[in-house]
Amino acid sequence: MIIMKYHTVLSFAFAVGTAVAWTTQTSPHSVSLTHHHAHGYGISSVVLAAKKQRHHDLEEDESLSIGRRDFFQSSVAKAAAVSFLVTSSSSTSSSLLSPAIANAADATTPYSKIYQPSPHSMDDKLVLITGGNAGLGLESTKRLAAAGATVVFTSRDEAKGNKALDEINNYLMKQPQVTEDSTFAGKVKMVTLDLCDLENVKSFKDRFINVLGKDAKIDVLMNNAGVMAIPDKRLTKDGYETTFQTNHLGHFALTSTLMPLLANDARIINVSSLAYMIASKNGLELDNLNGEKEYGPWSSYGESKLENILFTNELQSRLQTSDKYSNNNIMAFSLHPGAVQTDLARYIIGEEKFQSMKENGFSSWQDKFLMEGLAKFIKTVQEGASTQIYLASSSNVRPNEAGLFFNDGKVMPLQGFATDRTKAEELWTVSERLSGVKFEL
Repeated sequence: MIIMKYHTVLSFAFAVGTAVAWTTQTSPHSVSLTHHHAHGYGISSVVLAAKKQRHHDLEEDESLSIGRRDFFQSSVAKAAAVSFLVTSSSSTSSSLLSPAIANAADATTPYSKIYQPSPHSMDDKLVLITGGNAGLGLESTKRLAAAGATVVFTSRDEAKGNKALDEINNYLMKQPQVTEDSTFAGKVKMVTLDLCDLENVKSFKDRFINVLGKDAKIDVLMNNAGVMAIPDKRLTKDGYETTFQTNHLGHFALTSTLMPLLANDARIINVSSLAYMIASKNGLELDNLNGEKEYGPWSSYGESKLENILFTNELQSRLQTSDKYSNNNIMAFSLHPGAVQTDLARYIIGEEKFQSMKENGFSSWQDKFLMEGLAKFIKTVQEGASTQIYLASSSNVRPNEAGLFFNDGKVMPLQGFATDRTKAEELWTVSERLSGVKFEL
């Protein structure tokens, strides 16, 4: 597995090895995440192989009568997951240890593998990040606050949010710009948000104002929270499929309610994924948004990532033609962060076993094989968060890039079905109806 240019063969071989090694392991059903996405590099052969593998796995699941609740207990499903999620990048520098962060010299510094805005480059900026209590959202909160921003992050669970707040403050206190610079301005606050409860989403604006004040203006709205590959179809309090509401509809409604609070040059960042390519070649299935016809853990996840992109495209288009916002410089972006080592491992081997490995080390050669194998192909949390941090902070991001899709700090072309204006308009209309909100543009 060291000849990295043979991407497709390597992905498949690693997937099979993982399936064999982990046939007897258990995995969790559903974990609230801060986006752990399938990492690719636009190599169509890998994506096509993943699609074929997924369809093959679904057929085998039927023949073996494997329930959706046992999705991650199926070795075949695990192989499909890894086959799709491993990176096709030629980089081999990832490791289980976090690499040193390369500070940006200023806000105009080009994108780097671990992009850290320089101290004071985000002074006087207000950033709102959903799902900031773990994963990429937590990492984004740390680094943007270290650059001087006031960051408000959300957590569905208040106790977990407060625990993350302590971790962030401990991180900041170890940064030289905090301990040695009396003018350091960065600070972090937490506000609860449950994307699976639309009434809670609609009341978030009031909770936000209570914490920040009625005159606060949001410079960056990072719609980051999400769930991935829930094994079986589950409905939210509002009666909608959980992946659809968490990853798209909740953020759609949240963005609508927060529009009056956005600064004139605000950036709206929707964390998507190359997993959008799992979706049908015919594009978004508007008659299956809630799994009405069929539910699949990965197909539903891929559809939700496509929805993120279509929402971004349509929002940017409407902002540019809006009488109310056309003179503003609000920009919307979507992006692929890449799969993150630790979070992908949680899904493959289970939360309990993963925590045990963190605390006690590898208990078998299978553990060592899996974790060291993942380290060669996918990103650390620090690397995975870099594109969204770059979009939130860099002045190298240009107005003519608004509405576009980014990967590794660069604009990446999308498949045609992801730029379908008709589908985007239809999704917008359906989303307003289902969420009960209306964008006043």
